[in-house]
Amino acid sequence: MDATTIALWIKSLGRPYESLVSEGVIPNMPLQELYKGRDWLDIEPEDGVELSFSADSKRLETLYITLVKAVEGQSVYRGKLPLPLALSMSQADVKTSFGVPLESKGPTKLPLNRKTGGWDAYELEPSVYPNAKLIFKYAENYQVNTLVFTLRA
Repeated sequence: MDATTIALWIKSLGRPYESLVSEGVIPNMPLQELYKGRDWLDIEPEDGVELSFSADSKRLETLYITLVKAVEGQSVYRGKLPLPLALSMSQADVKTSFGVPLESKGPTKLPLNRKTGGWDAYELEPSVYPNAKLIFKYAENYQVNTLVFTLRA
């Protein structure tokens, strides 16, 4: 996968599944419901990449890119990312590139004696990525493990 495709998907947040498929923006893959009654449907066009759509409107709401495996069996993205993003980043790298976050949450304890390093959220440049924000989710060692591109509230 290339950085241009990732950038196009970020710009496509808020657009309907059918339009994205018909225009060739995303692959024609069936939307998957992970479990009954879920509020969103997904496709996984590449290892470590998940596009999430509202179950009601079929509108693209979130793009997840997994950089570091957090749980057994999880796949990791190995393609290119739009600059200044990289496949390996720490919280310090993020703050150097993006500055002060709009929102943050510190480390959290999870079940099974697991911990996270928290997350930081940033509004993306509206002229480039309208309606998008980026959440950097951190592992316990403060390395970015997941990029979450989502619609601004």
